[in-house]
Amino acid sequence: MEVSESIRERRSIRAFRNDDVADDVIRQLLDEARWAPSWANAQGWDVFVVKGDPLARVKSVLTERFAAGAEPVTDIPMPQRGEWPEHIRERMTYRRPAPGTKPQPLQRPGLSDVYGASCLMLFAVHEQLAVEYACFDLGLLVQNVCLAAHDRGLGTCIMAMAVRYADALHELLPQAEGRRFVVGVALGYPDQGSELNRAKRERCPFGDIVTFVE
Repeated sequence: MEVSESIRERRSIRAFRNDDVADDVIRQLLDEARWAPSWANAQGWDVFVVKGDPLARVKSVLTERFAAGAEPVTDIPMPQRGEWPEHIRERMTYRRPAPGTKPQPLQRPGLSDVYGASCLMLFAVHEQLAVEYACFDLGLLVQNVCLAAHDRGLGTCIMAMAVRYADALHELLPQAEGRRFVVGVALGYPDQGSELNRAKRERCPFGDIVTFVE
């Protein structure tokens, strides 16, 4: 698949089949994605691949905490929508209710089940790194992962909510000691029959974000 085609066609998947993604396939796409650039080639990132029983435990904790309305305990600051400039909030159409209607409740069952994906990749950075640049570098890795997955017929969904309770993740994943969880990526085979995976996608006009300086 051409790079330009992957960039335009890749989308967030919110309904997965329960088919397993083979470890060899995950290794291949991560081995490809790790060639992402980073500041001074630091590569200050870590990826924790969670499947099977460990994933079931993560899902159980997320479900329990969501149901209890627990306050988030994150490793890095999470954005608050109300603090974003109005023109940017206007682009978040999937969260904005129609006039005269009430906001829809957060789809917590889908979130806590990572949309039925058979694999969750948790991305983290070393706790001694300047988090802003470390997260910038990590974003380049995550984008590579998503494009490499799409190229193989796999789907992904980048989920900040997956690391909403980082304290619990650290208990479940002692291998992540000394790391800050930044984001999770659900990985699996898309359920092509689901309406959730056919929602219309939009981007703001090119001129709204690009300025040629003269």
